[in-house]
Amino acid sequence: MKAFNHRIQKLLLAVVMTVLGLTANAPAGLAQINSRDVPVVTQPQQRFNSGQDIQPIFEGWTRNEDGSYSFLFGYLNRNYAERPEIPVGEDNFFSPGEPDRGQPTYFYPRTNRYQFEVPVPADFPSDAELIWEVTRQGSTQRAYGWLQAEWEIDVNTITSNGRTQFGRGVEELYANAAPQVTVEASHETVMVGQPVTLTAMMTDDELPTAVPERDDDAPRRRRDPSLVAPDDAPEIPDNIPQYSKPYPTRNHMSVLWVVHRGPADGQFEPTGYQEWEEGMDGDGWTSGAVETVVTFSEAGSYTMRAFVSDAMLISKANLVITVTE
Repeated sequence: MKAFNHRIQKLLLAVVMTVLGLTANAPAGLAQINSRDVPVVTQPQQRFNSGQDIQPIFEGWTRNEDGSYSFLFGYLNRNYAERPEIPVGEDNFFSPGEPDRGQPTYFYPRTNRYQFEVPVPADFPSDAELIWEVTRQGSTQRAYGWLQAEWEIDVNTITSNGRTQFGRGVEELYANAAPQVTVEASHETVMVGQPVTLTAMMTDDELPTAVPERDDDAPRRRRDPSLVAPDDAPEIPDNIPQYSKPYPTRNHMSVLWVVHRGPADGQFEPTGYQEWEEGMDGDGWTSGAVETVVTFSEAGSYTMRAFVSDAMLISKANLVITVTE
């Protein structure tokens, strides 16, 4: 085994040296190394603002009451800043069958789990596959959905992976019903720069129960001293900041609006998940209405998606806005 590992290391070193040698002898304008030409094991956790591809993700499948199934999908946008648009077509499609299964065409940075569901019939063959294929920057990536038994998931899996259970018990989780939501926009057609008010009207059962809010001053989990930099340690230069993904609030209903399909992002006010607050319609647990304002800088057709949380489970709703010059 040691001899095998040594041979692998020598092979990787030879590949890197070959790439570097070719680059050194190349004309000045071509003296660049594509990250894909360097073995992953030799890449020191590189991060990229832009220029990377999209990896579709099959999250698993769930059973529906009528005997059918739902395939859940998400994606990894390997960029930390760039938000590509990839319309449904030869670079963003499902197969076999209908290429449009409600997948996003506008991709936010990093990992975005449980973004949409694809219903499949009760007689879907156990050995069949539903494939989501996305191509960007010449790189084609695929996610394969199938009814393999090990891929069956439920709300416990989803809330655990999505970090939306907030310490509540499993019994409460299984007793809880997902919130119901209807959405509307103040205008269905607007001009670039014209604000639109998006309203999410929610109803829910009495679950989940309230939990203590997180104390920002409370001590964090202990970390191994070897992983904590000294107080006088110099900062490591980093021109690619970590992307902060929005998360639902621990208590009360909250709403996150995103561009599901469209040529560019919207400017949302407020940003992130907007929590129900005193003075808004409803009580924030069994009912509520939350308004968000969005403006657009580019013309086009936008499918807006609301992610609505009851502080444990998340529901989704769409509406379409046309933006003109």
